[in-house]
Amino acid sequence: MSTYPLLLYKGYELYPLVFARTFNRFDGHSRYAEGYDIAVRICRPGAIATSTASRVFRLNQSHTFSDFGMARRAARQQGKDIIDGKVSGASVNDM
Repeated sequence: MSTYPLLLYKGYELYPLVFARTFNRFDGHSRYAEGYDIAVRICRPGAIATSTASRVFRLNQSHTFSDFGMARRAARQQGKDIIDGKVSGASVNDM
């Protein structure tokens, strides 16, 4: 898993998280499963990772991102969409 420099967006810090997809087949590998999955950590500035002012949101998807940079950009956009209230079931209002 990799974290990259934060992005400040509407008073929140965004940390895109990109990690290799884990394989669930008996042989541990499937060509169709290769690539990266994403999540995003959204924090209040200066919050420590274990506080209630920090939360990780994982994007559940059936496909992977084949390009690392594309995955990182998608994670950042996911964070912006969560902050803007565009993602059903994900909110930062209580942080």
